[in-house]
Amino acid sequence: MSMLYRAARIAEEAHRSQTDKTGRPYIEHCRRVADQVETLDQKIVAYLHDVVEKGEGWTFGRLRTAGFGPPVVAAVDALTRRLDETEYGFLCRAASNRLALPVKRADLNDNLWQAREAGVSTAKYESGLRALNRLRTGESPSRRGGTGATAARHSASRSL
Repeated sequence: MSMLYRAARIAEEAHRSQTDKTGRPYIEHCRRVADQVETLDQKIVAYLHDVVEKGEGWTFGRLRTAGFGPPVVAAVDALTRRLDETEYGFLCRAASNRLALPVKRADLNDNLWQAREAGVSTAKYESGLRALNRLRTGESPSRRGGTGATAARHSASRSL
């Protein structure tokens, strides 16, 4: 079984009963993100990017046991929100991983599309995309303005 197929199957299992902002099965979000990135490893990470954060029973160790190598697991880690992490801090961490960065950009683009489709605020996703662009160009964090929202999605039981 290819690693891409394995990643897609894991994502299907992890997100089986979940829906995205538009009410569609959550796995469709993972597929759309995978379609927006280029390399095989980026596509694998795209399928797995929310598995630890939103999938019951998935940990970084379990991903390693499933056969995913250190670069893929490190990218998934970079895309997994921490307790009390600001939005900007999270984006900086994701942007610092070369494999995670294009996946995060694709994730934000898809979330922006979903928000528009669902008729909800797009501000968070637009702000995130602007921040990624500033990080890419090396703009100082002090110029970003405002503070990021905190998140409490990543529990200690899902840590490394």
